[in-house]
Amino acid sequence: MADDTTLSAFLESLGSSAPAPGGGAASALAGALAAALAEMVAQLTAGRPKYAAVDEQVRVVIAHLQTARARLVQLMADDERAFQAVSAAYKLPKADEAERASREAAIQRALGAAMQPPLAVMSTVCDVLALAEEIARIGNGTLVSDAGCAAILGEAAVRAAALNVQANVVLLHDTAVAEQARQQVADVEARALALCQQTMETVRQRMGLEP
Repeated sequence: MADDTTLSAFLESLGSSAPAPGGGAASALAGALAAALAEMVAQLTAGRPKYAAVDEQVRVVIAHLQTARARLVQLMADDERAFQAVSAAYKLPKADEAERASREAAIQRALGAAMQPPLAVMSTVCDVLALAEEIARIGNGTLVSDAGCAAILGEAAVRAAALNVQANVVLLHDTAVAEQARQQVADVEARALALCQQTMETVRQRMGLEP
């Protein structure tokens, strides 16, 4: 989604019969929403006398979240372009053996490239989840539920992006590359789940929902 594209227009496109944008871009958007929510908590903590002891730490969190949010917005567009490249590769001519071989090579290259945006979404959102956990611990207590919402959205974004990686992995001929991607997905999903659970435990404690 380009910077000048409204959310409404993006959702209209997402819900249309066009194959892109799709799940990859939506995953990146969910991650960006998580980053923005965590940033809001941090912004409403910074400069408050009650939280003066963590002010410098909070401002670092804000800077990192802003960077992650911008990165995730960019990844929305990157994912759409990657899908279009895969689609174009499948449309290449296949009239003879040489064309079929060239087309298949192009498809494999495009599939490999198409894994990169959702993998980057997963990695970036894991960073967001770590920051959401941090701000849930030290941030403005009246907004801790928003940090929890950020964690839930972030974990969902990672899981959704993982599906988009796997959709490409299953079509790869290079088994070593495919296995490496599967392992990376599993590792990042596990980290995201652990961070979300840790954040939610902090959130529930600070909200008085747990002893």
